[in-house]
Amino acid sequence: MTDFHHNIFYYYRGIKQDDLMFERQIENNTTKALINTLEYCSSEVSNKFLDWLGIHNEGEIKYLLQTKSIGEAKIYGKAQKVLLGLCPIETQIELDIQNTPSKGYSVPDAWIYGDNFVILIESKVVGDFNSDQLEKHKNILRGNLPLEPLFIAKKWSDIHFFFNELLPNVNRRNYWLIKQFTQYLEWINMTEFTGFNAEIFNYFITHEDEDLRKWVKVNMQSFGEKLQNRLFKVDPFYNGFDLGKFEKKRKGSWIGFGPKNKEYRKKAHLTVGVSSTGLEVFINVELKSATDRLKVKIKNHKEKFRDHLRKINIIGPLFVQIEDRKQKQAMLYDYNLITRIDVDSIKHTEIGISSFEYLETLVEKLYIPCFSIRRLFNREEICEISNKDQGDSLLSELSRICEAFNPIVRFLNE
Repeated sequence: MTDFHHNIFYYYRGIKQDDLMFERQIENNTTKALINTLEYCSSEVSNKFLDWLGIHNEGEIKYLLQTKSIGEAKIYGKAQKVLLGLCPIETQIELDIQNTPSKGYSVPDAWIYGDNFVILIESKVVGDFNSDQLEKHKNILRGNLPLEPLFIAKKWSDIHFFFNELLPNVNRRNYWLIKQFTQYLEWINMTEFTGFNAEIFNYFITHEDEDLRKWVKVNMQSFGEKLQNRLFKVDPFYNGFDLGKFEKKRKGSWIGFGPKNKEYRKKAHLTVGVSSTGLEVFINVELKSATDRLKVKIKNHKEKFRDHLRKINIIGPLFVQIEDRKQKQAMLYDYNLITRIDVDSIKHTEIGISSFEYLETLVEKLYIPCFSIRRLFNREEICEISNKDQGDSLLSELSRICEAFNPIVRFLNE
């Protein structure tokens, strides 16, 4: 059972707070989580973090939270001065040395400093930075010296990726603390898609709480966005994606890929379905306009239809599925499974013709024959591929399958 509050960095919201107060609470808590991770891991971890930022450290590293200044003497003599901005999106802010900030001061979220460097941290968990606030921070670092502080902007997903990459090569104490931090970033949705894990699949069994539901939904949304970007490079037909309803007690969820604004459902398109058992990638022909076009294609271009199915080159469990789609009430349909046929039997030199004839008869006889060709992955397989490189290999594998399916999608939509 997943309980976010077992994570040492996860917050307890307590009584109802307004959105601005809650945002500030998460912002402070997330900055503190980063600083605590760096401070209590070994120096090996903190020095790698500094190297990642392009900072060379020559001694002890110190940390402070929510402090206006660490003192002029500790700032102005440093050879390396960095304003580090952390936010959830790609920043659009460009700081200009000519800009003059408004009067007053702004308290930095954190400081990291040593004998030859100083880092001032400004963090956001919603939206972009405030340029005036950043200019005030730069003034603190600049002082009266000509040396202009360096502004480095990172997304929280970059921070997550950096720490995740460390995990295979750190000791047990560092591993536990870093894992707590990266998990925390995932659970507050400060990361991009980094693959599927058991907790996502388990959600569709337990349907535990609202925090978990939101986390799984955001992961699915991020996954859909990344896969759609890859599919668009294969074929501009896939210029949008649609995440299915994400209500409690549903046994799974799906993402459809095709034309924007739900137009994809009127045509053959690609879908990825996720449930407690695993993941399916499939060609999907379900609405009547699409199934009517399928019937015409089979009737007028039977051999071409068969040839496309014979040429599918995908390794792993692959089958054709036909369901009877019947209207239950307005905007609500039942899907009754009629048959599943292994694609290898369709390609078989002796029984392939019989398999085709059976499929074609079903498509002709059913009023709305929901037709799909599916590649199935079990959950263990998906988790294993995800763990290789934070989900990149999984996206590549699913993209290859979709690309192999695409000639059939194009044929059915011509």
